Amino acid sequence: MKRILDIIEEQVRAAFSEAGYDASYGKVSISDRPDLCQYQCNGAMAAAREYHKAPFMIADDVVGALCANVMFDKVVSVKPGFINITVSPSFLSEYVNEMRTADKFGLNPPENVQKIVIDYGGPNVAKPLHVGHLRAAVIGESVKRIARFAGHDVIGIGDFRSDLSLQSLADANRN
Repeated sequence: MKRILDIIEEQVRAAFSEAGYDASYGKVSISDRPDLCQYQCNGAMAAAREYHKAPFMIADDVVGALCANVMFDKVVSVKPGFINITVSPSFLSEYVNEMRTADKFGLNPPENVQKIVIDYGGPNVAKPLHVGHLRAAVIGESVKRIARFAGHDVIGIGDFRSDLSLQSLADANRN
């Protein structure tokens, strides 16, 4: 499943092309000023040199191409040439619903599956068990489960099916 940032960037790149500018200037990032908008595009600033226009004029052209897009709640050109983008609640709702119904919530499998060995401490059997011993076990188990969910091959302490010896690690490294 595509990331929401990639979907927004596709639309902004198309708007740059539609306005007569190179689509490569349509790079979108998460806003540095969340009080103003959710996402921002600073491409008009860079495009100003190439097209010999004021950045706010380029930003105005791109915003004009994006205004009719139902994906956005608000798209504003701010001087000297920033494009502030706020995503519409309906688009966000559709995106989250699509994630909810997708396999693994839309997580793409890794390009290169890695073998990951996770070794985390357990309680000292010679001492009394207390709540402090849980921290390492909970964190280690969580990291192990996250890596497995992401699609990696994980060997970890607590896996009764794994033989965590130097020989098994050497054999795993050869595969």
